Amino acid sequence: MKICLITTMTPASENIRGTSALPYHLIKGSLTPFPSPNGEGSNNINVNANANENRSEELLENNSGYSENSKLETENFIIYTFNNNNLSDEKITEVEKELGVTIKKVPLPKWFLFVFKYKLLFLRLFLRYPIHHYVKLPQKYVDEIKSLNPDLIWVYGAEWSKVVNQFDGFQRIHTLPDSEALYYYRMLGSRFVISDWKKFWRCAFMYPKFLRLERSFDTNEQITYHLVGEKDVEFLRNVNPGINARFLRHPHYEVRQHFINGSVNDNENKSLTPNPSPKGEGDTHFHQPKIKLLIAGQYNLYMKQEADLLIEQLAFNENDNSLTPNPSPKERRIKDFTSRENSCVRFLQENYVITFLGKGWERHVEILRGAGFEVEHIRFAPDYIEEICKHDIQITPISIGTGTKGKVLDALANGLLVIGTPYAMENIAVKGGESCIEYRDAKEVIDVLKDIPANLHKYEMMAEKGRQCVLEYHDRAKIAKELFNLSMQV
Repeated sequence: MKICLITTMTPASENIRGTSALPYHLIKGSLTPFPSPNGEGSNNINVNANANENRSEELLENNSGYSENSKLETENFIIYTFNNNNLSDEKITEVEKELGVTIKKVPLPKWFLFVFKYKLLFLRLFLRYPIHHYVKLPQKYVDEIKSLNPDLIWVYGAEWSKVVNQFDGFQRIHTLPDSEALYYYRMLGSRFVISDWKKFWRCAFMYPKFLRLERSFDTNEQITYHLVGEKDVEFLRNVNPGINARFLRHPHYEVRQHFINGSVNDNENKSLTPNPSPKGEGDTHFHQPKIKLLIAGQYNLYMKQEADLLIEQLAFNENDNSLTPNPSPKERRIKDFTSRENSCVRFLQENYVITFLGKGWERHVEILRGAGFEVEHIRFAPDYIEEICKHDIQITPISIGTGTKGKVLDALANGLLVIGTPYAMENIAVKGGESCIEYRDAKEVIDVLKDIPANLHKYEMMAEKGRQCVLEYHDRAKIAKELFNLSMQV
């Protein structure tokens, strides 16, 4: 199968100055042999990230029941990139070697470079659509791609529908991967946006542009729109009836097999393993005497509202100012309430150590330390996966967003119990109360944290179930197969 990818971002193993990881992991997943049509062979493929994944014949020999025709040939995968994430030539060459593909850089239009060079972005006020929508692939490259006669044209980037329409007559997949109109719609309904006039007017300005864009998407049966959010697909279908939009789970996560809950096996290769075989039940164990609690990610717009509420609940410790010789009934109630809350805070202090991983948490660290908690703050971790594996529980207080949250997938896949808001957990193949904890009010988190030390086994099993769900349903070979089969289902 010959595929041409036209992308705004040059693929990379991690998100570098943009959402560059999704196409990388889908391409890498496509290099893994898939189960043959007869259904034989395991669905759980254990691929060592340090192995040369271009040795397809060796993989086929080691996985009986896999068909050579069920994988993609890397030499038939060509990438044309506008390189908006500014990857260096050395990094692009590195990606070519990792994926076994050819990457060609495409120059952006001179007018586009002029607008950004001289900071003329105010011109966007007069545009009907987002500015990237007006970029087209130069005719030279259009002719070159058509001469290759690819089986599939794959376009990556929400605003690049003009590029999609340059290849009429070809089977096309347009990976958005999120509905930007839905994102701004949600933002406009958020309390913290309404209270900030700058954010509000920016969202009010961008929402109609993306709404017009998504309503204008071509509903040609040869085009499939690929998104990583169920609500995103639902929103897109509502604003553009008849569109062929499909939801596929996000495969961007990494697993550190040798590094489980802070225990390193020095005899094993310290490499990232993308899709390990699930461990047996009971392999997840929390630290003692204190459980290690992690809050990962920058303190930014997406975390601010829910994170502030969470820290407020954790540090709740009213001073007892009701002590008088003859307290009134109201003062007695206040005293009793304060005593119970202080007891709860002491219990949490005795059973948890809290780590913030990311920038911007200085004020929250100070508040919790002032309340008596043992708190660490790591602004940057050279090896992110190794760092999160040192912890037992990750709380993800995301206030807003769309699509799938990669840091949640990383935590689940590495055996952490994830406690998160609905926005944190959406589009991930886990279920609240069974393989994760989903909360809507920060007070619920306190109740869960109080219950965990008394029921360790229950929550360890829940973390293990979440791990297995991600490894099974977000497996990148499985998702890649589903994606590239979409063009055959038209």
